Amino acid sequence: MFDQLQNQFGRTLKILSGQAKIRPAHIEEALQQIKTSLLEADVQFSVVNRFLDQVKTRALGTEVAQSLSPYQQFIKILHKEMLEVFGAEEPLELSGKPPIIALMVGLQGTGKTTSAVKIAFHLKRKLKRKPLLVSVDVTRPAAIEQLERLSKDAKLDYFNTPSLKPLERAQAAIKYAQTYGLDFVLIDTAGRLSIDDELMNELKVLKSELKPQIILYAVDAMSGQQGLAVASGFSSQIGLTGAVLTKTDGDTRGGVAFSIRESLKIPLQFVGTGEKTEALEVFHPARWVSRILGMGDVESLIEKVETASEEAGAPGEDEAKRMAKGELTLLDFQKQMKMMSKMGSLGGLMGMIPGMSQMAAKVDHEALEKRLKKVDAMINSMTNKERLKPDLLNGDRRRRIAKGSGTQVEDLNQFMREFTEMQKMMKRFSGKKMKGLAQMFGR
Repeated sequence: MFDQLQNQFGRTLKILSGQAKIRPAHIEEALQQIKTSLLEADVQFSVVNRFLDQVKTRALGTEVAQSLSPYQQFIKILHKEMLEVFGAEEPLELSGKPPIIALMVGLQGTGKTTSAVKIAFHLKRKLKRKPLLVSVDVTRPAAIEQLERLSKDAKLDYFNTPSLKPLERAQAAIKYAQTYGLDFVLIDTAGRLSIDDELMNELKVLKSELKPQIILYAVDAMSGQQGLAVASGFSSQIGLTGAVLTKTDGDTRGGVAFSIRESLKIPLQFVGTGEKTEALEVFHPARWVSRILGMGDVESLIEKVETASEEAGAPGEDEAKRMAKGELTLLDFQKQMKMMSKMGSLGGLMGMIPGMSQMAAKVDHEALEKRLKKVDAMINSMTNKERLKPDLLNGDRRRRIAKGSGTQVEDLNQFMREFTEMQKMMKRFSGKKMKGLAQMFGR
């Protein structure tokens, strides 16, 4: 989401890093470039001005610590002021008497229903809660069926009733949760193409009668300042407790995330990072600020590795021994490749590694991910024996595999050359180093 901001900040800071001493003129030049970057990202003008005024005041009035270079001091100031803009981390309030009642609100097409399922999945998997999903959107065709299908796919509890009255549907779901010991009811409300009196009156009734502890607003990351103006309408009429940023894997400038706290006076609590049910991150301001400044986000990367490893399962004894000896089979390679795919886009992963953000911008991630899918198809077209013993792949077998996977023999030949080189490299590092690697992937 923040690729554009990250790259522009990186270019600006690179200029400052070459200075032996940062003078007021250097700071003015850097702030002007940062201002341009933020405005191009569609950050609210008032937010940009307040942020830059604070940075300038601190940068010109702060004595440089002996342990830091002037450049490092400027980075430290930027980091602190960006944290002020994003606000403190505020997790969902889950301490009330169960079931906790939450409303999911927003315009039609913002990813509201998908986000409801992602949040329920997060609550169940990470926080060990027992969520129940219910749709009260009786106006949009197939809205109820969509939530039911997504809930079943994610193995989440879902409630349905013949009633087509939003309040009755919600009340019946809450009663069901109380009866069967479910401790969180997430109500997916109706959306519209724009705010209207009918929608607001419906939401006001739900809020008045259900008294929800949580009201989350789904913000489309691509909506920019226009999306914030709509959100302000929701906030003023029904009140909001938090926001969920959706569609951040699209071609977005990220400015709306920068402005949520300032504009809505509510915390950004979740970020949707992809289409999959598990593609949701708790919003940690400090981690995201580090990503924007090119400092990486190792904590989030470790969490992704641990989650993907748990889902993939620990390697068997034979597999662990092969990895320790550097004798990776195509089956082993495919398993680790699938584990990596569960962690999200390659560009996003590279952005979490300190110092890799600039390199990530130069890589054609879309082409790389397409190639990995092609490799997966080629391995799937092999027999089990061929996956375990790649030396068996003669000309006839390779033509069969290429035809079965919809690829060219040249594609398979190139992959096998690369795989052979990788095996050689692993053998050079066999022993203790590879044992450690096997253990890391086998958590």
